[in-house]
Amino acid sequence: MTLPADPLALARGVIGVGFPGSTLADVPLGALRDFAPGAFILFARNVGTTDELRALVAALRASGAPPPLIAVDQEGGRVERLQHGVAQLPSAMAVGAAGDAALAERLGTLLGRDLARLGISADLAPVADLALQPRSTVIATRAYGDDPERVAALAGAFARGLERGGVAAAVKHFPGHGSTAEDSHVALPRIDAHAATLRARDLIPFRRVLAAGAVSLVLTAHVVVEAFDPERPATLSPAVLTNLLRGELAYDGVIATDCLEMDAIAHGVGTVRGAVLALAAGADLLWISHRLELAHQAAAAIATAVDDGEIPLARLQEAHARIRRLREHLANRAAYEGPVDEDAPLEAARRAVTVLRGEPRLRPHKAVTVISFEGTATDNAALSGARKRVEETPSLSAALRRRGVKSEVMRVPLEPESDDVDLLLEHVPALGDREFAIVTRDAHLHAAQSAAVARILELAPDALIVSARSPYDAALWPQARRIMCIYGTQAISLEGCADVLTGRAEPRGELPVRIAEDAAVR
Repeated sequence: MTLPADPLALARGVIGVGFPGSTLADVPLGALRDFAPGAFILFARNVGTTDELRALVAALRASGAPPPLIAVDQEGGRVERLQHGVAQLPSAMAVGAAGDAALAERLGTLLGRDLARLGISADLAPVADLALQPRSTVIATRAYGDDPERVAALAGAFARGLERGGVAAAVKHFPGHGSTAEDSHVALPRIDAHAATLRARDLIPFRRVLAAGAVSLVLTAHVVVEAFDPERPATLSPAVLTNLLRGELAYDGVIATDCLEMDAIAHGVGTVRGAVLALAAGADLLWISHRLELAHQAAAAIATAVDDGEIPLARLQEAHARIRRLREHLANRAAYEGPVDEDAPLEAARRAVTVLRGEPRLRPHKAVTVISFEGTATDNAALSGARKRVEETPSLSAALRRRGVKSEVMRVPLEPESDDVDLLLEHVPALGDREFAIVTRDAHLHAAQSAAVARILELAPDALIVSARSPYDAALWPQARRIMCIYGTQAISLEGCADVLTGRAEPRGELPVRIAEDAAVR
Protein backbone atom coordinates (compact mmCIF):
# COMPACT_ATOMS: atom_id res chain seq x y z
CA MET A 1 0.00 0.00 0.00
CA THR A 2 1.44 3.34 -1.07
CA LEU A 3 0.39 6.31 1.04
CA PRO A 4 0.64 9.98 0.12
CA ALA A 5 3.84 11.55 1.45
CA ASP A 6 2.29 14.97 1.96
CA PRO A 7 0.72 15.39 5.45
CA LEU A 8 -1.98 17.63 3.96
CA ALA A 9 -3.03 14.95 1.46
CA LEU A 10 -2.96 12.37 4.24
CA ALA A 11 -5.10 14.64 6.41
CA ARG A 12 -7.70 15.06 3.70
CA GLY A 13 -7.82 11.31 3.31
CA VAL A 14 -8.88 10.80 6.95
CA ILE A 15 -11.75 13.28 6.70
CA GLY A 16 -15.26 12.37 5.61
CA VAL A 17 -17.36 15.17 4.15
CA GLY A 18 -20.94 16.05 3.35
CA PHE A 19 -22.09 18.44 0.66
CA PRO A 20 -25.15 20.25 -0.74
CA GLY A 21 -27.14 19.19 -3.80
CA SER A 22 -28.82 16.07 -5.11
CA THR A 23 -27.94 15.96 -8.82
CA LEU A 24 -24.75 16.07 -10.85
CA ALA A 25 -25.72 19.58 -11.93
CA ASP A 26 -25.92 21.07 -8.43
CA VAL A 27 -23.30 19.11 -6.45
CA PRO A 28 -19.84 20.76 -6.29
CA LEU A 29 -18.09 17.71 -7.76
CA GLY A 30 -14.96 19.60 -8.78
CA ALA A 31 -14.36 20.92 -5.28
CA LEU A 32 -15.04 17.50 -3.79
CA ARG A 33 -12.62 15.78 -6.17
CA ASP A 34 -9.95 18.37 -5.45
CA PHE A 35 -10.29 17.81 -1.72
CA ALA A 36 -10.06 14.00 -2.14
CA PRO A 37 -11.63 12.95 1.17
CA GLY A 38 -11.56 9.43 2.47
CA ALA A 39 -15.34 9.28 2.61
CA PHE A 40 -18.57 11.02 1.70
CA ILE A 41 -21.79 11.02 3.69
CA LEU A 42 -25.26 11.34 2.20
CA PHE A 43 -28.19 13.11 3.81
CA ALA A 44 -31.79 13.56 2.71
CA ARG A 45 -30.69 16.80 1.02
CA ASN A 46 -28.61 14.69 -1.40
CA VAL A 47 -31.42 12.33 -2.39
CA GLY A 48 -33.45 13.08 -5.50
CA THR A 49 -34.85 10.29 -7.63
CA THR A 50 -33.31 6.83 -7.42
CA ASP A 51 -31.65 7.33 -10.81
CA GLU A 52 -30.23 10.70 -9.72
CA LEU A 53 -28.89 9.17 -6.53
CA ARG A 54 -27.29 6.27 -8.38
CA ALA A 55 -25.59 8.68 -10.81
CA LEU A 56 -24.38 10.90 -7.98
CA VAL A 57 -22.96 7.98 -6.02
CA ALA A 58 -21.21 6.67 -9.14
CA ALA A 59 -19.56 10.07 -9.65
CA LEU A 60 -18.43 10.19 -6.02
CA ARG A 61 -17.01 6.69 -6.23
CA ALA A 62 -15.10 7.62 -9.38
CA SER A 63 -13.43 10.53 -7.58
CA GLY A 64 -10.81 8.32 -5.95
CA ALA A 65 -8.97 5.04 -6.29
CA PRO A 66 -9.89 2.92 -4.48
CA PRO A 67 -13.35 4.49 -4.31
CA PRO A 68 -13.93 6.58 -1.19
CA LEU A 69 -16.43 5.30 1.32
CA ILE A 70 -19.99 6.39 0.55
CA ALA A 71 -21.87 6.35 3.84
CA VAL A 72 -25.42 7.01 4.98
CA ASP A 73 -27.35 6.91 8.26
CA GLN A 74 -30.00 4.34 7.36
CA GLU A 75 -31.00 2.79 10.67
CA GLY A 76 -34.68 2.11 10.13
CA GLY A 77 -37.44 3.97 11.94
CA ARG A 78 -37.03 7.72 12.21
CA VAL A 79 -33.42 7.82 10.97
CA GLU A 80 -33.70 7.00 7.28
CA ARG A 81 -32.06 9.38 4.82
CA LEU A 82 -33.32 7.39 1.83
CA GLN A 83 -37.09 7.19 1.47
CA HIS A 84 -37.17 5.25 -1.79
CA GLY A 85 -34.99 2.80 -3.65
CA VAL A 86 -34.25 0.79 -0.50
CA ALA A 87 -36.31 -1.23 1.96
CA GLN A 88 -37.98 0.89 4.65
CA LEU A 89 -37.46 -0.75 8.03
CA PRO A 90 -39.23 -0.30 11.35
CA SER A 91 -37.24 1.16 14.22
CA ALA A 92 -34.61 -0.72 16.16
CA MET A 93 -36.93 -0.70 19.17
CA ALA A 94 -39.63 -2.33 17.06
CA VAL A 95 -37.12 -5.05 16.19
CA GLY A 96 -36.32 -5.25 19.89
CA ALA A 97 -39.99 -5.81 20.66
CA ALA A 98 -40.12 -8.58 18.06
CA GLY A 99 -37.05 -10.02 19.78
CA ASP A 100 -35.82 -12.25 16.95
CA ALA A 101 -32.14 -12.08 16.01
CA ALA A 102 -32.70 -14.08 12.83
CA LEU A 103 -35.30 -11.52 11.74
CA ALA A 104 -32.87 -8.69 12.55
CA GLU A 105 -30.25 -10.35 10.37
CA ARG A 106 -32.71 -10.72 7.49
CA LEU A 107 -33.54 -7.03 7.77
CA GLY A 108 -29.86 -6.15 7.65
CA THR A 109 -29.22 -8.35 4.63
CA LEU A 110 -32.12 -6.83 2.72
CA LEU A 111 -31.07 -3.27 3.51
CA GLY A 112 -27.40 -3.97 2.83
CA ARG A 113 -28.24 -5.46 -0.55
CA ASP A 114 -30.39 -2.46 -1.45
CA LEU A 115 -27.77 0.09 -0.39
CA ALA A 116 -24.98 -1.74 -2.21
CA ARG A 117 -27.04 -1.76 -5.41
CA LEU A 118 -27.05 2.04 -5.24
CA GLY A 119 -23.27 2.10 -4.83
CA ILE A 120 -23.40 3.02 -1.14
CA SER A 121 -20.65 1.23 0.74
CA ALA A 122 -21.25 1.95 4.45
CA ASP A 123 -24.30 2.19 6.68
CA LEU A 124 -23.75 4.05 9.95
CA ALA A 125 -25.76 1.48 11.87
CA PRO A 126 -26.59 -0.34 14.09
CA VAL A 127 -27.18 1.65 17.26
CA ALA A 128 -25.86 -0.35 20.22
CA ASP A 129 -26.82 2.23 22.84
CA LEU A 130 -29.18 1.12 25.58
CA ALA A 131 -32.53 2.85 26.02
CA LEU A 132 -31.95 3.74 29.66
CA GLN A 133 -33.32 7.28 29.76
CA PRO A 134 -37.06 7.69 29.10
CA ARG A 135 -36.69 11.41 28.50
CA SER A 136 -34.08 11.01 25.79
CA THR A 137 -35.07 12.43 22.43
CA VAL A 138 -31.83 11.52 20.65
CA ILE A 139 -31.75 7.74 21.23
CA ALA A 140 -35.26 6.57 22.20
CA THR A 141 -36.62 4.16 19.56
CA ARG A 142 -33.26 4.10 17.78
CA ALA A 143 -32.17 1.62 20.48
CA TYR A 144 -33.19 -2.03 20.49
CA GLY A 145 -34.07 -1.85 24.18
CA ASP A 146 -32.57 -1.58 27.64
CA ASP A 147 -31.27 -5.12 28.15
CA PRO A 148 -27.56 -5.34 27.25
CA GLU A 149 -27.60 -8.94 26.06
CA ARG A 150 -30.72 -8.50 23.93
CA VAL A 151 -29.32 -5.33 22.38
CA ALA A 152 -26.01 -7.10 21.73
CA ALA A 153 -27.73 -10.01 19.99
CA LEU A 154 -29.96 -7.85 17.80
CA ALA A 155 -27.35 -5.22 16.94
CA GLY A 156 -24.85 -7.92 16.08
CA ALA A 157 -27.35 -9.77 13.91
CA PHE A 158 -28.36 -6.62 12.04
CA ALA A 159 -24.69 -5.74 11.48
CA ARG A 160 -23.95 -9.23 10.14
CA GLY A 161 -26.83 -8.83 7.74
CA LEU A 162 -25.60 -5.45 6.51
CA GLU A 163 -22.12 -6.82 5.92
CA ARG A 164 -23.47 -9.89 4.14
CA GLY A 165 -25.65 -7.69 1.97
CA GLY A 166 -22.60 -5.78 0.79
CA VAL A 167 -22.03 -2.71 2.96
CA ALA A 168 -19.80 -1.93 5.91
CA ALA A 169 -21.64 -1.66 9.22
CA ALA A 170 -20.72 0.91 11.87
CA VAL A 171 -21.77 0.22 15.45
CA LYS A 172 -22.52 3.37 17.45
CA HIS A 173 -22.27 5.47 19.66
CA PHE A 174 -19.25 4.19 21.60
CA PRO A 175 -19.02 3.86 24.58
CA GLY A 176 -22.78 4.47 24.90
CA HIS A 177 -25.16 7.40 24.62
CA GLY A 178 -28.26 5.80 26.10
CA SER A 179 -28.09 6.78 29.75
CA THR A 180 -28.30 10.54 29.23
CA ALA A 181 -31.32 12.58 28.19
CA GLU A 182 -29.15 15.28 26.63
CA ASP A 183 -28.62 15.40 22.87
CA SER A 184 -25.03 15.85 21.69
CA HIS A 185 -26.32 17.62 18.59
CA VAL A 186 -27.13 20.60 20.83
CA ALA A 187 -25.24 20.02 24.11
CA LEU A 188 -22.35 18.10 25.67
CA PRO A 189 -23.92 15.27 27.68
CA ARG A 190 -22.21 13.77 30.71
CA ILE A 191 -22.55 10.26 32.13
CA ASP A 192 -21.60 9.83 35.79
CA ALA A 193 -22.06 6.07 36.18
CA HIS A 194 -19.25 4.06 37.78
CA ALA A 195 -16.84 2.19 35.52
CA ALA A 196 -18.04 -1.16 36.87
CA THR A 197 -21.63 -0.26 35.98
CA LEU A 198 -20.64 0.81 32.48
CA ARG A 199 -18.67 -2.38 31.88
CA ALA A 200 -21.56 -4.53 33.06
CA ARG A 201 -24.18 -2.54 31.16
CA ASP A 202 -23.42 0.04 28.45
CA LEU A 203 -20.29 -1.63 27.11
CA ILE A 204 -21.77 -5.13 26.80
CA PRO A 205 -23.35 -4.65 23.34
CA PHE A 206 -20.17 -3.10 21.94
CA ARG A 207 -17.99 -5.80 23.48
CA ARG A 208 -20.16 -8.59 22.05
CA VAL A 209 -20.48 -7.05 18.57
CA LEU A 210 -16.76 -6.35 18.31
CA ALA A 211 -15.74 -9.75 19.64
CA ALA A 212 -17.86 -11.35 16.92
CA GLY A 213 -16.15 -9.26 14.24
CA ALA A 214 -19.54 -8.12 13.01
CA VAL A 215 -18.68 -4.54 11.98
CA SER A 216 -16.13 -2.63 9.93
CA LEU A 217 -16.35 0.63 11.86
CA VAL A 218 -17.06 1.98 15.33
CA LEU A 219 -18.67 5.42 15.59
CA THR A 220 -17.90 7.47 18.69
CA ALA A 221 -20.16 9.40 21.05
CA HIS A 222 -19.73 13.09 21.85
CA VAL A 223 -20.39 12.31 25.51
CA VAL A 224 -18.20 12.83 28.57
CA VAL A 225 -18.05 9.48 30.36
CA GLU A 226 -16.62 10.60 33.66
CA ALA A 227 -15.47 7.16 34.81
CA PHE A 228 -13.10 6.94 31.85
CA ASP A 229 -12.26 10.61 31.25
CA PRO A 230 -13.87 13.31 33.40
CA GLU A 231 -12.83 16.15 31.08
CA ARG A 232 -13.03 15.14 27.43
CA PRO A 233 -15.89 13.73 25.38
CA ALA A 234 -15.24 10.18 24.22
CA THR A 235 -14.56 11.35 20.67
CA LEU A 236 -11.57 13.36 21.88
CA SER A 237 -10.38 11.04 24.64
CA PRO A 238 -7.28 8.82 24.37
CA ALA A 239 -8.50 7.03 27.48
CA VAL A 240 -11.68 5.98 25.67
CA LEU A 241 -10.48 5.45 22.11
CA THR A 242 -6.95 4.13 22.65
CA ASN A 243 -7.00 2.60 26.13
CA LEU A 244 -10.55 1.27 26.22
CA LEU A 245 -11.54 0.60 22.60
CA ARG A 246 -8.16 -0.35 21.13
CA GLY A 247 -6.73 -1.79 24.33
CA GLU A 248 -9.36 -3.41 26.52
CA LEU A 249 -11.76 -4.31 23.68
CA ALA A 250 -8.91 -5.16 21.26
CA TYR A 251 -10.57 -3.44 18.31
CA ASP A 252 -8.32 -2.81 15.31
CA GLY A 253 -10.77 -1.56 12.69
CA VAL A 254 -11.70 1.96 11.66
CA ILE A 255 -12.78 4.32 14.44
CA ALA A 256 -15.01 7.07 13.05
CA THR A 257 -16.16 10.14 14.90
CA ASP A 258 -19.71 11.33 14.98
CA CYS A 259 -20.04 14.60 13.08
CA LEU A 260 -17.59 17.15 14.46
CA GLU A 261 -19.98 19.97 13.57
CA MET A 262 -22.39 18.86 16.28
CA ASP A 263 -22.67 21.37 19.11
CA ALA A 264 -21.03 19.07 21.66
CA ILE A 265 -17.76 19.62 19.78
CA ALA A 266 -18.39 22.79 17.75
CA HIS A 267 -19.42 24.82 20.80
CA GLY A 268 -16.57 23.42 22.86
CA VAL A 269 -13.12 23.08 21.32
CA GLY A 270 -14.55 23.77 17.86
CA THR A 271 -14.84 21.58 14.79
CA VAL A 272 -11.33 22.25 13.46
CA ARG A 273 -9.54 21.77 16.76
CA GLY A 274 -11.82 18.82 17.45
CA ALA A 275 -10.53 17.10 14.32
CA VAL A 276 -6.94 17.44 15.55
CA LEU A 277 -7.78 16.18 19.04
CA ALA A 278 -9.90 13.28 17.77
CA LEU A 279 -7.09 12.07 15.51
CA ALA A 280 -4.59 12.40 18.34
CA ALA A 281 -6.93 10.46 20.63
CA GLY A 282 -7.08 7.51 18.24
CA ALA A 283 -9.90 8.21 15.79
CA ASP A 284 -9.26 7.40 12.13
CA LEU A 285 -12.17 8.82 10.12
CA LEU A 286 -13.21 12.36 11.03
CA TRP A 287 -16.71 13.29 9.91
CA ILE A 288 -17.29 16.94 8.94
CA SER A 289 -20.67 16.48 7.40
CA HIS A 290 -21.90 19.87 6.26
CA ARG A 291 -19.33 22.57 5.43
CA LEU A 292 -16.44 21.81 3.09
CA GLU A 293 -14.58 24.95 4.19
CA LEU A 294 -14.35 23.49 7.70
CA ALA A 295 -12.96 20.28 6.24
CA HIS A 296 -10.26 22.31 4.47
CA GLN A 297 -9.43 24.10 7.72
CA ALA A 298 -9.34 20.83 9.64
CA ALA A 299 -6.99 19.21 7.12
CA ALA A 300 -4.65 22.19 7.31
CA ALA A 301 -4.75 22.11 11.12
CA ILE A 302 -3.91 18.40 11.15
CA ALA A 303 -0.99 18.93 8.77
CA THR A 304 0.28 21.75 11.00
CA ALA A 305 -0.09 19.56 14.10
CA VAL A 306 2.04 16.91 12.40
CA ASP A 307 4.67 19.47 11.36
CA ASP A 308 4.74 20.87 14.91
CA GLY A 309 5.06 17.44 16.50
CA GLU A 310 1.68 17.53 18.28
CA ILE A 311 0.55 14.49 16.28
CA PRO A 312 3.14 11.91 15.20
CA LEU A 313 3.21 11.38 11.45
CA ALA A 314 2.86 7.67 12.18
CA ARG A 315 -0.55 8.28 13.82
CA LEU A 316 -1.83 10.07 10.72
CA GLN A 317 -0.41 7.37 8.45
CA GLU A 318 -1.99 4.66 10.59
CA ALA A 319 -5.43 6.29 10.35
CA HIS A 320 -5.09 6.80 6.61
CA ALA A 321 -3.98 3.20 6.10
CA ARG A 322 -6.94 1.79 8.04
CA ILE A 323 -9.39 3.77 5.94
CA ARG A 324 -7.62 2.82 2.72
CA ARG A 325 -7.68 -0.88 3.63
CA LEU A 326 -11.41 -0.67 4.20
CA ARG A 327 -11.90 1.16 0.90
CA GLU A 328 -9.93 -1.54 -0.92
CA HIS A 329 -11.82 -4.31 0.82
CA LEU A 330 -15.18 -2.84 -0.13
CA ALA A 331 -14.08 -2.14 -3.70
CA ASN A 332 -13.11 -5.79 -4.13
CA ARG A 333 -16.15 -7.27 -2.41
CA ALA A 334 -18.35 -9.31 -4.74
CA ALA A 335 -21.97 -8.22 -5.06
CA TYR A 336 -24.36 -10.18 -2.86
CA GLU A 337 -26.45 -12.52 -4.99
CA GLY A 338 -27.99 -14.59 -2.22
CA PRO A 339 -31.58 -14.66 -1.02
CA VAL A 340 -33.27 -11.72 0.67
CA ASP A 341 -36.58 -11.56 2.49
CA GLU A 342 -38.56 -8.68 0.98
CA ASP A 343 -41.36 -9.30 3.49
CA ALA A 344 -39.12 -8.96 6.55
CA PRO A 345 -39.90 -5.26 7.24
CA LEU A 346 -43.66 -5.82 7.41
CA GLU A 347 -43.16 -9.02 9.40
CA ALA A 348 -41.04 -7.08 11.90
CA ALA A 349 -43.59 -4.27 12.13
CA ARG A 350 -46.41 -6.74 12.77
CA ARG A 351 -44.48 -8.78 15.31
CA ALA A 352 -43.41 -5.62 17.13
CA VAL A 353 -46.96 -4.61 18.04
CA THR A 354 -47.16 -4.93 21.81
CA VAL A 355 -50.59 -5.08 23.45
CA LEU A 356 -50.45 -3.96 27.04
CA ARG A 357 -54.14 -3.83 27.83
CA GLY A 358 -57.47 -4.74 26.28
CA GLU A 359 -58.62 -5.94 22.88
CA PRO A 360 -56.42 -4.78 19.99
CA ARG A 361 -58.78 -5.66 17.17
CA LEU A 362 -61.34 -3.19 15.92
CA ARG A 363 -65.00 -4.07 15.99
CA PRO A 364 -66.16 -5.33 12.58
CA HIS A 365 -68.12 -2.97 10.36
CA LYS A 366 -67.50 0.06 12.57
CA ALA A 367 -66.09 3.31 11.28
CA VAL A 368 -62.87 4.43 12.93
CA THR A 369 -61.85 7.95 13.87
CA VAL A 370 -58.10 8.26 14.31
CA ILE A 371 -57.10 11.12 16.61
CA SER A 372 -53.47 11.71 15.72
CA PHE A 373 -51.08 13.92 17.68
CA GLU A 374 -48.58 15.33 15.22
CA GLY A 375 -47.15 18.53 13.81
CA THR A 376 -47.66 22.00 15.18
CA ALA A 377 -51.17 23.06 14.23
CA THR A 378 -54.60 21.48 14.30
CA ASP A 379 -56.09 20.76 10.92
CA ASN A 380 -59.44 22.36 11.65
CA ALA A 381 -60.88 20.97 8.41
CA ALA A 382 -60.61 17.54 9.96
CA LEU A 383 -62.69 18.76 12.89
CA SER A 384 -65.32 20.56 10.82
CA GLY A 385 -68.96 19.62 10.87
CA ALA A 386 -68.47 17.69 7.65
CA ARG A 387 -65.55 15.82 9.24
CA LYS A 388 -63.58 16.03 6.01
CA ARG A 389 -61.17 13.20 5.40
CA VAL A 390 -57.57 14.34 5.53
CA GLU A 391 -54.94 12.42 3.61
CA GLU A 392 -51.70 12.13 5.53
CA THR A 393 -48.47 10.40 4.66
CA PRO A 394 -47.90 8.20 6.52
CA SER A 395 -51.30 7.69 8.16
CA LEU A 396 -52.89 4.98 10.27
CA SER A 397 -56.25 6.13 8.94
CA ALA A 398 -55.09 5.68 5.35
CA ALA A 399 -53.66 2.25 6.20
CA LEU A 400 -57.01 1.22 7.62
CA ARG A 401 -58.86 2.47 4.55
CA ARG A 402 -56.58 0.37 2.37
CA ARG A 403 -57.90 -2.60 4.35
CA GLY A 404 -61.52 -1.71 3.73
CA VAL A 405 -62.18 0.11 7.00
CA LYS A 406 -64.10 3.37 6.87
CA SER A 407 -61.82 5.82 8.64
CA GLU A 408 -61.02 9.48 9.03
CA VAL A 409 -58.29 11.34 10.87
CA MET A 410 -58.40 14.29 13.24
CA ARG A 411 -54.99 15.86 13.61
CA VAL A 412 -53.94 17.62 16.80
CA PRO A 413 -50.62 19.32 17.64
CA LEU A 414 -48.08 17.43 19.72
CA GLU A 415 -48.46 20.10 22.40
CA PRO A 416 -52.06 21.23 21.87
CA GLU A 417 -53.50 24.48 23.14
CA SER A 418 -56.72 24.32 25.13
CA ASP A 419 -58.64 25.64 22.11
CA ASP A 420 -57.35 22.72 20.03
CA VAL A 421 -58.60 20.23 22.59
CA ASP A 422 -61.94 21.99 23.08
CA LEU A 423 -62.53 21.92 19.33
CA LEU A 424 -61.71 18.23 19.21
CA LEU A 425 -63.93 17.34 22.15
CA GLU A 426 -66.89 19.17 20.63
CA HIS A 427 -66.94 16.57 17.87
CA VAL A 428 -66.20 13.37 19.80
CA PRO A 429 -69.74 12.88 21.20
CA ALA A 430 -71.30 13.67 17.82
CA LEU A 431 -69.33 10.92 16.11
CA GLY A 432 -71.60 8.33 17.67
CA ASP A 433 -71.11 4.58 17.67
CA ARG A 434 -67.69 4.23 16.15
CA GLU A 435 -64.19 3.21 17.16
CA PHE A 436 -61.61 5.71 18.33
CA ALA A 437 -57.88 5.16 17.94
CA ILE A 438 -55.69 7.76 19.66
CA VAL A 439 -52.21 7.86 18.14
CA THR A 440 -49.84 9.44 20.66
CA ARG A 441 -46.32 10.62 19.97
CA ASP A 442 -44.07 11.00 23.01
CA ALA A 443 -46.86 12.22 25.25
CA HIS A 444 -44.56 11.52 28.20
CA LEU A 445 -42.56 14.52 26.96
CA HIS A 446 -45.61 16.69 26.18
CA ALA A 447 -47.77 17.42 29.23
CA ALA A 448 -50.56 19.04 27.21
CA GLN A 449 -50.80 15.98 24.97
CA SER A 450 -51.05 13.70 27.98
CA ALA A 451 -53.79 15.86 29.48
CA ALA A 452 -55.67 15.97 26.17
CA VAL A 453 -55.69 12.18 25.93
CA ALA A 454 -57.07 11.97 29.46
CA ARG A 455 -59.92 14.30 28.46
CA ILE A 456 -60.67 12.24 25.35
CA LEU A 457 -60.82 9.07 27.46
CA GLU A 458 -63.49 10.67 29.64
CA LEU A 459 -65.76 10.86 26.60
CA ALA A 460 -64.54 7.71 24.84
CA PRO A 461 -63.35 5.31 27.57
CA ASP A 462 -63.04 2.39 25.14
CA ALA A 463 -60.74 4.28 22.79
CA LEU A 464 -57.63 2.39 21.74
CA ILE A 465 -54.39 4.19 22.56
CA VAL A 466 -51.64 3.54 20.03
CA SER A 467 -48.32 4.67 21.51
CA ALA A 468 -46.57 5.35 18.23
CA ARG A 469 -43.11 6.46 19.33
CA SER A 470 -41.45 5.68 22.65
CA PRO A 471 -43.51 3.19 24.66
CA TYR A 472 -43.25 5.24 27.85
CA ASP A 473 -46.56 6.89 26.96
CA ALA A 474 -48.26 3.69 28.10
CA ALA A 475 -47.60 4.56 31.75
CA LEU A 476 -49.56 7.81 31.58
CA TRP A 477 -53.19 6.68 31.55
CA PRO A 478 -54.02 3.95 34.09
CA GLN A 479 -57.69 4.52 33.28
CA ALA A 480 -57.22 3.46 29.65
CA ARG A 481 -58.80 0.13 28.80
CA ARG A 482 -56.89 -0.53 25.57
CA ILE A 483 -53.23 0.32 24.94
CA MET A 484 -50.69 -0.90 22.40
CA CYS A 485 -47.18 0.17 21.38
CA ILE A 486 -45.82 0.17 17.82
CA TYR A 487 -42.45 2.00 18.23
CA GLY A 488 -42.60 4.21 15.16
CA THR A 489 -44.68 6.62 13.10
CA GLN A 490 -43.23 5.54 9.76
CA ALA A 491 -45.43 3.94 7.14
CA ILE A 492 -44.13 0.41 7.74
CA SER A 493 -45.03 0.54 11.45
CA LEU A 494 -48.47 1.95 10.72
CA GLU A 495 -49.07 -0.79 8.14
CA GLY A 496 -48.12 -3.43 10.69
CA CYS A 497 -50.41 -1.82 13.24
CA ALA A 498 -53.30 -1.75 10.76
CA ASP A 499 -52.83 -5.46 10.08
CA VAL A 500 -53.16 -6.19 13.80
CA LEU A 501 -56.17 -3.89 14.22
CA THR A 502 -57.99 -5.64 11.36
CA GLY A 503 -57.12 -9.17 12.49
CA ARG A 504 -54.67 -9.87 9.66
CA ALA A 505 -51.81 -10.42 12.10
CA GLU A 506 -51.41 -11.44 15.72
CA PRO A 507 -49.68 -9.01 18.09
CA ARG A 508 -46.64 -10.81 19.50
CA GLY A 509 -44.39 -8.01 20.70
CA GLU A 510 -42.94 -7.69 24.18
CA LEU A 511 -41.85 -4.45 25.79
CA PRO A 512 -38.10 -4.05 25.13
CA VAL A 513 -37.78 -1.47 27.93
CA ARG A 514 -38.97 -1.17 31.49
CA ILE A 515 -41.70 1.39 31.96
CA ALA A 516 -41.36 3.02 35.35
CA GLU A 517 -42.92 5.95 37.16
CA ASP A 518 -40.14 8.25 35.97
CA ALA A 519 -41.52 7.91 32.44
CA ALA A 520 -44.48 10.08 33.39
CA VAL A 521 -44.77 13.75 32.50
CA ARG A 522 -43.54 16.01 35.28
